[in-house]
Amino acid sequence: MSFSFSNLYRNDFVKNVITLLTWNSIAQLVTLITIPILTRLYTPEEFGAVALFIGIVNVFSVASTARYDMTVVLPKRNGQAFHLLIGSIFIALIFSIVSLLVVFIFFDKLTGMFDAEVFKKIIWLLPLCIFFVGSHQSIIYWFNRKRSFKLMGVNRVVQSSSQAGVRLGRNFFSNGNWGLVIGFIVGEVLSWFTMIIQLFKKEYWRLRYISFKSTLKALKEYINFPIYLMPMGVLNSISIYILVFALSIISTTATVGHYERAWRVINFPLVLISSSFGSVFYEKMTRTSNRKRLYLYSYFGNLGLAILILSPIAFWGEEIFSFVLGPDWRIAGKIARIILPLTIFNYATNCISTIFSVIKKNQLLLIWQILYLTLAVGWIYFAKSSDIYFLLNIFSIGGAILYAVLAYVGFVHIEKASFSNKVEVQY
Repeated sequence: MSFSFSNLYRNDFVKNVITLLTWNSIAQLVTLITIPILTRLYTPEEFGAVALFIGIVNVFSVASTARYDMTVVLPKRNGQAFHLLIGSIFIALIFSIVSLLVVFIFFDKLTGMFDAEVFKKIIWLLPLCIFFVGSHQSIIYWFNRKRSFKLMGVNRVVQSSSQAGVRLGRNFFSNGNWGLVIGFIVGEVLSWFTMIIQLFKKEYWRLRYISFKSTLKALKEYINFPIYLMPMGVLNSISIYILVFALSIISTTATVGHYERAWRVINFPLVLISSSFGSVFYEKMTRTSNRKRLYLYSYFGNLGLAILILSPIAFWGEEIFSFVLGPDWRIAGKIARIILPLTIFNYATNCISTIFSVIKKNQLLLIWQILYLTLAVGWIYFAKSSDIYFLLNIFSIGGAILYAVLAYVGFVHIEKASFSNKVEVQY
């Protein structure tokens, strides 16, 4: 069989990946340009304080939709999918209202978690952020279902450019914490409105056929998602930010800031690819008849790509960070070098982790996530008095091994599962 790049591009899977990758490249380019500027405008302490707030937002935003956002792409009928979309957005709204009540009732205890005095005001923005981030993800899945990959890419450009633009106006804020937080919120809100406007333009007519009974029926059909995927998603988000939370307790805010920038920078090129690849991979997996081959190619291809991209950090981490971010960020370069194994295997596995939803084995992912988080918390508690670099070294190596095990488990269950050429995914 002859190979040509023209034939490769005519493949829908490759073409959709390239479309998202192109627009996400533009979005990431905006972020890339501003990274060296922002690290000279804001201190490690300011990045560390805000990383804690954003981490809390991202953890609760996953729970806000009960993971019904992921169901939007699965039904055969668009009508049922739209009911799931509306249902997930409504659940996010209720969750945000409840979170506002929690903030009101437990204000003193919650604000006591933060070192910075500014969080006594910022914490009131938590429910708003949870709603926008959670419901935004639901809308993205709808356009993923409709294969509007260009629109999804444009939305990323709006988000990153507006966020960066606000944060560059450091002098307009009384302190750096406000600049970073408001930048985050503006980016989320503008990208949300970009998507919601397009949704109303294209799907407004569907609102006439929305009923509470049909929405409830659709939600019940996919009840496994809040049962299995929501706890797993929350645990996964906690796992992502576990070092931010832990370092905020056992170390200084500056250390948190160095870790946050290290994690952000080395994940920067990988997020560009995974956000494009993951969306298309999930959609493709629900349709292709040869999932085993797609899974293997996807995993090892992304694993090799991550090693190739990040290899310079392994040799010259401190030098690269000092040159690019500024002399105050040399510690971040050392941390980046330490967490490379975890980052590489985390990225490769996340690219194909949606396979557990496709083969209806979400419970395996939940069990693995509980194991990962238990071991992570256990190690952090055990080594909390040790040298911080030693703690991070063992955490990184152990995490990489666990992610590799998860990828293997996914492959084993693809082999066990039997698929027809045209698969209907039901829960």
